[in-house]
Amino acid sequence: MLVTTTYAFVDGSYDKKKKIYGWGGFLVHDGKKTIIQGYGNDPEMVKMWNVAAEITGSMRAIQKAIELGIAELTIYYDYLGIEMWATGKWKRKKKGTKLYYEYIQSVKDSITLHFVKVKGHSGIPGNEEADKLAKEAVANAVIKNNSTNK
Repeated sequence: MLVTTTYAFVDGSYDKKKKIYGWGGFLVHDGKKTIIQGYGNDPEMVKMWNVAAEITGSMRAIQKAIELGIAELTIYYDYLGIEMWATGKWKRKKKGTKLYYEYIQSVKDSITLHFVKVKGHSGIPGNEEADKLAKEAVANAVIKNNSTNK
């Protein structure tokens, strides 16, 4: 496993009944942990279930890193699409995957990204915490309109 001083763990969750996707995770930089958590119900993204949350969580971690002036970030994830769509190794057919790839392309001159796949639900503390935060985001979601919560 790649270890750097600045890293993020991200994960996603989906509630089929509520039609809400939620992301969770955290960013660690200079010994400080910043929680990344939110939810959405954009109709196009909802069609992607938890994948919408996975990619949104990754984008939010990157956004936060850029806001903090971080030049290099390692993202730990358990869903392979996080890396494959970002790098263009997988085709992007849905709105969300296209937006994700375009976002990564738009920030690649601002931040160097590294992606590390970890096995989900395998006891890796950072991944377990990100999973818990994503599930909390969905459980606590109060959707007022068809938009994505910040």
